[in-house]
Amino acid sequence: MKITGLKVHLLEWERPPHHWRDGLPAGGPKGRETFLRILTDEGVEGHSTHWGDANIEELKWKLVGRDPLRIEEIWQDLWRNLRSSTFGGAIDSVDVALWDMMGKVTGQPVYRLLGGARNRLPAYASTLTLDSIKEFLDLADDVLSRGYKAIKLHAWGRVQDDADLFRALRKHVGDDIVLMYDASSMFTYEDALYLGHVLEDLNYYWYEEPMDHLNLTALARLADALTIPLAVAEATVGGPFNALDHIMAGAADIILTDPILKMKGGFTGVMKTAHICEAFGMQCAIHGWMIPCLHVACAIPNSRYFESLQPEGFFIPPGMHTASTEIAPDGTVGPWEKPGLGMEIDWKWIDSHTIRTIE
Repeated sequence: MKITGLKVHLLEWERPPHHWRDGLPAGGPKGRETFLRILTDEGVEGHSTHWGDANIEELKWKLVGRDPLRIEEIWQDLWRNLRSSTFGGAIDSVDVALWDMMGKVTGQPVYRLLGGARNRLPAYASTLTLDSIKEFLDLADDVLSRGYKAIKLHAWGRVQDDADLFRALRKHVGDDIVLMYDASSMFTYEDALYLGHVLEDLNYYWYEEPMDHLNLTALARLADALTIPLAVAEATVGGPFNALDHIMAGAADIILTDPILKMKGGFTGVMKTAHICEAFGMQCAIHGWMIPCLHVACAIPNSRYFESLQPEGFFIPPGMHTASTEIAPDGTVGPWEKPGLGMEIDWKWIDSHTIRTIE
């Protein structure tokens, strides 16, 4: 089997607006996504999302004519040429699509091919940034009633307002619910230290991206000053090698990585990262709510949760139905036992919501 071409659909659909912390751009009333199809001479396709704005001609030059099942060989070629390429984060999308194809050829779901540490795991409810403490508490009531036992906050990035929210949420849900906080790299060292102590007093499970994610020296200083685990490395590029930099600098207690959103090297890169973390006795937390994130979270033994953004499926194109939104009443989630990623594609929806194709 040989790769014969690539085709990318630029998708657009109606979606409610949303926002994150202060200083980050709000999302408008349109959902936008890219859908990659890797084509072969045997008619088997590999699918993925988050192509971005990569140069398709360069990737065709790299991929067309190659055996799509020699994934490590392709990964090494792409990764070692990132410094002078124009395909950037598409390495993630390509790698995920190749593993999807491998699953279809072998008849196995990707999580099994990657190791199959388990077939389900607990999900935590990950919030958007809401407008008031009451809205956060109402959301907590909703997700707990549906089986979730853990919640992660994306708050406003305002020191005292965020601290008030931490306290109100812990009081509201009690001591048995696992709580986490993502600061999205917002704070100075002094503010991050103050909030870290607040989180410690309230027994939050982790403190995510508390300050400048490129400043390993300051992150190491913060990690040394706090007892709450720092979950970091989500937003930095470099995949397993950058994860190791964080660990060796003493800047990380939990490594965050992602197979599709953050230029971490796709499934292949994330598996390398997870193995590094395992060697250091560390959790490798999987960022993201897309179906590739669920597969790799089930593939490895050292990821405690799957991130389920609320409402479920908010960023997922409606024409792509996957297991990632199917949270069971016990708060767990797992991939379907279907070949590859197991995505159910509504091709009529894809056609009607494609605003442009690149091939």
